[in-house]
Amino acid sequence: MGKHIGVIGGDQRILILAESLVDNGFNVLLWATDKSKVFNSPNINFAKNLDEVIEKSKVVIGPIPFTQDGKYIFAPLSQYSIEIQNLIDKLSGKRIILIASVIPENVKNLCKEKDVIFFDLYEKEELAILNAIPTVEGCLMIAIDKMPITLHSSNVLILGYGRIGKVLTKVLRGFEANIYVASRKSSDLTWCKAFGFLPARLCDIAEYVNKMDLIINTIPAMVVTKEVIDRIKSNTLIIDLASKPGGVDFEYARKKGIEVVHALSLPGKVAPVTAAKYLSEVLLGLLEEIWG
Repeated sequence: MGKHIGVIGGDQRILILAESLVDNGFNVLLWATDKSKVFNSPNINFAKNLDEVIEKSKVVIGPIPFTQDGKYIFAPLSQYSIEIQNLIDKLSGKRIILIASVIPENVKNLCKEKDVIFFDLYEKEELAILNAIPTVEGCLMIAIDKMPITLHSSNVLILGYGRIGKVLTKVLRGFEANIYVASRKSSDLTWCKAFGFLPARLCDIAEYVNKMDLIINTIPAMVVTKEVIDRIKSNTLIIDLASKPGGVDFEYARKKGIEVVHALSLPGKVAPVTAAKYLSEVLLGLLEEIWG
């Protein structure tokens, strides 16, 4: 079968990734995407259906994220809806490798149950770190567009001090914003203090939110609850960067007249070329490990 790779679903990042795979000597078969957005290459072909992809591929590459609703594969450029269960059933026992990103735990368990070999690229730390860069730039683009005041001198609360939180604090420092960081981990709060940020325990954020101009959540758990929202000013902007379902009670926030943006898949929206470059670097390393 040689170096034949099937690519299904995904946004502009995956199309650019397909081009990179061709440049590196792979034969690529696309399905559930937009033909008009792909460059003309003799080594990129379009499948008639999912069965053809599976029949002709040794590796199947899925999108980032793998799914947004838990039932269908993320395929915003396609007219087709690809059920996750259907894909896993078709791969079952065939020893075809599935590579995707942000694969939910229940899907991973299904793959194990159905004897499907899979790799989640987001478990590669280097990709998660690199993707934080366009995520942060996209987040600040939203903030600048929607806030009636400058980021300079504004009060910003960042919930979580993981990869995205760390990049956010670094970039926001350049705007001379007043940066507060909330985390559960005492070590995170100590580092924030050492770097000159204002630390806050996550359980105490209700005491801080009433003076914030911007709140950015990076935690994939419900942290901005009704009780917290009741303390937030009506002119505060909330940006939630966490994957679905997010960490904000969106319905209640909007009911209270607070603008909230659930900003998903920002790398693919604001910097698809850069995001695809990062993805390609990590993927090519993984394929080298697989094929040797």
